[in-house]
Amino acid sequence: MQADLTWLAVAGVIASVIGAFYYLRIVYFMYFGESEEVLDTRMSPAAWVMLVASAAAMLLGIINLFGVEGAAAAAAAALVN
Repeated sequence: MQADLTWLAVAGVIASVIGAFYYLRIVYFMYFGESEEVLDTRMSPAAWVMLVASAAAMLLGIINLFGVEGAAAAAAAALVN
C-alpha cells in the first residue's frame, strides 16, 4: 500500500478469498458432506502401465542425481574458462 500498489493488494485479497473458499469447501465436505456411493477401484491395464512407467521415471531421475556433482562442476569450469 505504501508503494502505491493498491491494485496489487486488492488482487491479493481477492485471490486469498477465492483460495480460502475452495480450501474450506473441501474441509466442509470432508466433515459435513453426505457420503456417496463407493467408487470402482479397479484400474485399467493402461493405467497400470502409466503408473509403473511414471514410477520408474521418477526412480531413475532420483538415482541419476547421485554422482552428478563432479560432472556438473566440470561443465561449470569449462564454461568459465
